[in-house]
Amino acid sequence: MPTPVKMPRLGESVAEGTIGSWLKNEGDWVEKDESLAEIITDKINAELPSPIAGRLAKILVKVDETVPVGADIALIEENADVSVSPPDQAAPGPDAAPVKNLEQAATPVIEQRDTSADNGSGEGAGTTSSQRRDEEERQRISPLARRLAREHDIDLNQIAGTGAGGRVRKEDIIAYVEQRRAAPAAVSAASSYTAPQAAPQPAAAVAEQSIAPSPAAPTPAPQPAAAPTTTAGADEELVTPSRMRLAIAEHMVRSKRTSPHATTVVEVDMTNIAKWLEKNKEDFKRREGYSISYVPFVMKAVCEGIRKFPMINSSWTEDNKIIIKKRINIGMAVATDEGLVVPTLYDTDQYTIAGLAKQISAIAQRARTNKLTLQDMQNSTFVVNNPGTFGTIISVPIINQPHAGILSMDSVVKRPVVIEDDAIAVRSMMYLCLSFDHRILDGAGAGGFLQAVRTKLQSYDKEIDVY
Repeated sequence: MPTPVKMPRLGESVAEGTIGSWLKNEGDWVEKDESLAEIITDKINAELPSPIAGRLAKILVKVDETVPVGADIALIEENADVSVSPPDQAAPGPDAAPVKNLEQAATPVIEQRDTSADNGSGEGAGTTSSQRRDEEERQRISPLARRLAREHDIDLNQIAGTGAGGRVRKEDIIAYVEQRRAAPAAVSAASSYTAPQAAPQPAAAVAEQSIAPSPAAPTPAPQPAAAPTTTAGADEELVTPSRMRLAIAEHMVRSKRTSPHATTVVEVDMTNIAKWLEKNKEDFKRREGYSISYVPFVMKAVCEGIRKFPMINSSWTEDNKIIIKKRINIGMAVATDEGLVVPTLYDTDQYTIAGLAKQISAIAQRARTNKLTLQDMQNSTFVVNNPGTFGTIISVPIINQPHAGILSMDSVVKRPVVIEDDAIAVRSMMYLCLSFDHRILDGAGAGGFLQAVRTKLQSYDKEIDVY
């Protein structure tokens, strides 16, 4: 029986994905973990590895088609004989144009350009391969931008691309849509035409119609209410959210709707860690080649807390069960120019503080340069967020579904604190805020976890061994 290949979840807030290209054809043999297709979402692009070795029996989702996470996109026959694959065609040269199927042949050139490297262009197009490649390169556009163009019924030939070589980008389409919306508004403001009203009917005719309606007249089906159209005033600006922002919005609303959120906060004395960083931070970066901050200390302490309170590393299932995750894979919220992403640090508890600093630096760099992989965006079990880098004092995060909780670490601030013998001293203090799923945890469990994290952070002395 063929094994289905499903659309993966490329990020916790991603609900759908687009097939950018198929790297294998129907009938091809594919090895386990060999790249099968390119998947594109609003956050990252990644190659999808094959879950098993076998023959690609059926492609269920076409190039540029968008489907929900978990949908079947292909079928692989695990025990299929390679000899039953379709006969191989002669290998084309570097300038040859592979033959495409009838559906692709009927698609306009502008709809094909991102897949031309895999599917080629139809024969008899009337232009040379070189000219066709030049035209496609000039009009090249990502599947996300192409889908935006289709949604708004835009002729891409009307848009002047601002990308390299005149490439039309997503930003160009959004700007064009805004200009197009503004134009009718201006025309409407300059016009004061009022449609004439129908003449009133005599009262008798109205009464006759209401008393004796025609039995043959079908009852009209109720029409769905038209979606409201938002317009901006003279002193306002209307912004169309990016697909990534829309995906984040959907995920946040769904999270609040899914989990009964509860929040608890503790205050942590970070003085010894702060003094160590002040003394050793520059030498550490010069020696290791990457920075160290409060984040790896907090992550290490979170791992200690999870070991003592494993229920915080779990998920509530649709059939009302709780799955406790044995591996501790911490998701790290990273702010990028496009929005928030949450890549995963696998087996976080296995690293030293210095090792965590290296992993954090590497994954943050990949996130900000759009080089996150499929594996980077999957399988997190808990999230640590660091809004404190922006100077926040207390922040209440929203749970990253389907986790049981999320921890925010806020800014480390010096303030007077009462210490032993009622003395007052200036200490480096930080708030830790835990939002948790009240279906899974009660206040005692959440408080116990936070207490374990705080105890670990306050246990460091001035001579810290980060290795």
